[in-house]
Amino acid sequence: MLHYNFYESKAKTNQLLVLLHGFISDGTTYEDDVESFKEKVNVMTIDLPGHGEDTSDLTMTWDFKMITHELDQILEQYDMYDLYLHGYSMGGRVAMYYALHGKALLKGLVLESTSPGIKGESDREERVKVDEARAKVLEIAGLEVFVNDWEKLPLFASQQSLNKETREAIRRNRMKQDPVKLAKALRDYGTGSMPNLWNDIKNIEVPVKIIVGELDEKFVSIAEKMEQLLPQSDVSVIKDAGHTVHVEDKANFDTIVLTFTLGGRQ
Repeated sequence: MLHYNFYESKAKTNQLLVLLHGFISDGTTYEDDVESFKEKVNVMTIDLPGHGEDTSDLTMTWDFKMITHELDQILEQYDMYDLYLHGYSMGGRVAMYYALHGKALLKGLVLESTSPGIKGESDREERVKVDEARAKVLEIAGLEVFVNDWEKLPLFASQQSLNKETREAIRRNRMKQDPVKLAKALRDYGTGSMPNLWNDIKNIEVPVKIIVGELDEKFVSIAEKMEQLLPQSDVSVIKDAGHTVHVEDKANFDTIVLTFTLGGRQ
């Protein structure tokens, strides 16, 4: 079973907000958010395969079906709660797949800086090659070389405006991951390995809040297209933020997620 932490709310509430992190991170990335969220709702953080304290079997294939089964094992223990599932980037892709194929009855879905996959087959095949190349860097060159390259990706350029303490905390979180497990995660459920869900997300019937940073132009475009397809959705575009909205504008992020989880109440 995936590693997870449950945080009981200080309030009397039946809402449970489940948080899924992005690649080369883990549930601890939400430590500050949890402190804010648990004032009003119950919270759970989960370490996805190959990340944080996860101990998933390395001989298994960590595909989306496997992860969905593992999430089922956890969430069935909390079926007395109103479940809201949040996913950032990689975690958002997992969350979308779970909303379509998981057993737990969700009350809402929060998708941060993510997509339903790659539409074109040739583009997916190209991304599989990119994921494989990155996996080999992790295995051959090691974690520090990979992290140095990862931090230079245009996707994370806006993080350079964060204060030094925050940037150092993000790097520490990345540097504590296991490179062998990260390489397997890239191969087994990286963007290239994800099924194309663009034609399926219209079947997600629960309310969906899409959050994206204004500076993250690629994902702003994706968010707008997703909104057109998801029956009950709306987009919040966060000013002066990039891909990692929950880090770059924590206060705004927390307010939006709490308001959504509480059904518009604060």
